[in-house]
Parts: sequence; C-alpha cells; structure tokens
Amino acid sequence: MEVKEVYNSCLKKDGCSGVTQQQAKSALIKLGITPRPFEIEYFWYDIDKESDLNTLNLEEFEKLRCVVNTEPDRSLRWAFNKFDTDSNGTIDKTELKQLLVLMYEDNDGDWVDDDFVTDCLNLADENGDGVLQREEFVDMVLQRT
Repeated sequence: MEVKEVYNSCLKKDGCSGVTQQQAKSALIKLGITPRPFEIEYFWYDIDKESDLNTLNLEEFEKLRCVVNTEPDRSLRWAFNKFDTDSNGTIDKTELKQLLVLMYEDNDGDWVDDDFVTDCLNLADENGDGVLQREEFVDMVLQRT
C-alpha cells in the first residue's frame, strides 16, 4: 500500500482531519514499520507543528514515517538528544528514569523504581562514570550491552 492510501484509510474511520497517535501507529504497522513504544510520542511533538488537536496531516505523517523508518542507531541518537534534557552530552539517572518510564509505559512506577534505574545505569555504563554517553545509550536501548 502507498503511504497516502494508508493515511486516508485511517481518516475515513472517524472523519477527522488528521491521524491520531494510535492511528499513526496502526498506519505505520500497515506500511511494514514497527515503531518502538517511545518513538511516536517523542517524535510526534516535533513533527506536529500545527498543534492541531494532536493530529498529523499527510505531510506531517510522512515526516513521522521517515523518522521512525530510519536506521535504529540514527533515530536513537536523535532520541538521546531529547532525553538529554540539560544538553550536557550525557544522560544521568534522572533523565534515564524518564526514558525507562516511557519505554516500559510505567506511569504508576510499578516497574521503574530507583533500584531498577540504578541497575540499568550500571549495566549500560561501560566506562563507569555514572552517566550514559550517546553510544552507551544506543547500546542499552538496542540491548547490545
């Protein structure tokens, strides 16, 4: 299926002027792209420039498709910059916790507690400096550590 065809099929279901995050995920899957849980949410707000009730028009959906359909290392490097909220080139324990809560969809804190975050940091922190550099982050998310 073509991108426009898949996009339009999502619109016909509810008559909205754009696709929601859930519809975008379904459309991406129809296109053979399986985004990671955090990708749509974090790329979404950069792409939805019109901020039109949290929907993407076709052009914005195309951008989302291109971003999540890239080499995993590239999109993870982009994500690293989003989670490096203080822009110091590393992800500390607080920033890592935000990432893990999103990845594990654990808004209630049932899985992602301080001990879990510390364990993840210790496993991924190859040089032992207490923070994650970009490559350590990519390795952790891709589970190469």
